[in-house]
Amino acid sequence: MLNFLKGNETDVYKRYLKDIWIMSDDQIENTHNFIQWVFPLNEKSNAVLKSPILTNEEIIIIKKSEIAQKNIKKSAEWFLEFLSRNSYWICQNNHNHLRITRAIKSLRLIHSNEEAEKFKNSVMDLIQGNENKINLTSLKYWKNS
Repeated sequence: MLNFLKGNETDVYKRYLKDIWIMSDDQIENTHNFIQWVFPLNEKSNAVLKSPILTNEEIIIIKKSEIAQKNIKKSAEWFLEFLSRNSYWICQNNHNHLRITRAIKSLRLIHSNEEAEKFKNSVMDLIQGNENKINLTSLKYWKNS
């Protein structure tokens, strides 16, 4: 996982991190197996079976890698840019809500609370005035995570 986050190795779908970063908005929206690689967690994905599951040792190693840390931050900025260009996800149910939740969890786990808060606050800025359009489960998590 470290080598993928450093940009030196592909995921199981033969994509480098830089390949994901250049996806079009349509590709981002319609590809459902990249977010687990860009924002890995220490828990199983219910959506994508071939997703990585980080061990405690991997988390420590990722946190110590300057290149991985820089790329994780860049991935958060990249995903926020996608969200800011599109508003169709600001509704009751959209798979991007789960992606946002994963990103917050992953940033907190493998980068820092600061980056997780920055990402979360940016998402909250994007939905400002439209909070009632987001389902309560997602909204509560985003506000209280």
